[in-house]
Amino acid sequence: MTNYPYLIAGLPDFQPDCEPHPFDFAELTAFLKAQCPAGDGRLIDWLETGLDAERIGHAFYGGVARQRNRFLRAFFAFDRNVREAKVAHLEGRPYAAEFEELPQLEALFATKDILEREKQLDRLYWRKAEELTQFNLFDIDVLLAFLVKAHIVSRWNVLDPKTGAELFSRLVDEVRGTFSGVNYDPNTK
Repeated sequence: MTNYPYLIAGLPDFQPDCEPHPFDFAELTAFLKAQCPAGDGRLIDWLETGLDAERIGHAFYGGVARQRNRFLRAFFAFDRNVREAKVAHLEGRPYAAEFEELPQLEALFATKDILEREKQLDRLYWRKAEELTQFNLFDIDVLLAFLVKAHIVSRWNVLDPKTGAELFSRLVDEVRGTFSGVNYDPNTK
C-alpha cells in the first residue's frame, strides 16, 4: 500500500505562467507510477495515453468513459468536449453539446494570437484538473491532476514565444489540411 500523504507532500508546486521548472516528464511519471499500487499505475497509463494527442481517438474516449476513476472519466469527457468544440470552430459551425466551459472556449477561440490562445487553453485544462480534485487530499486523483499540470508545464518549458508561435502555426496548418473543403479564416466569425 502506498503512503499517498508523503508522496503528495513531496511533489513540487507547479504554477501556471511561472519560471520554467526543468524536469523530465517521462521520468517523473515513471517515478510516481513506481510508487503506486498496480491498479493506480494503470490509471496513470490511461492518463499518459490521453495526454498523447497522437494516441487518442474514439476507442480511447470510449474506454476511459468506462473507467471507475472519477477524475479520468470527468477530465477526458471535458477533453473530448474541448477537442470537438475546437473542430466545430475550425469548420465554422456551432458546437452542438453544452458544457460548463463552452462560453469560455468560444471567447478563447476568438483570440487571434495563436500562442496566447494555446496558453489560455492550457489554463482552462489546469483549472479543470484543480476543480476535479478540489476536495481530494491524498489519493490517486491528486496525483493524476498533478501529472496533468506537469504535462502542461513540460510542454511550455520547451517553448519560447518564437518557437511556440511557429509550432502552433504549423499545427494549425496541419489541422486545416485534415478538413477537406474547409478554409479557416481567423478574421471571419
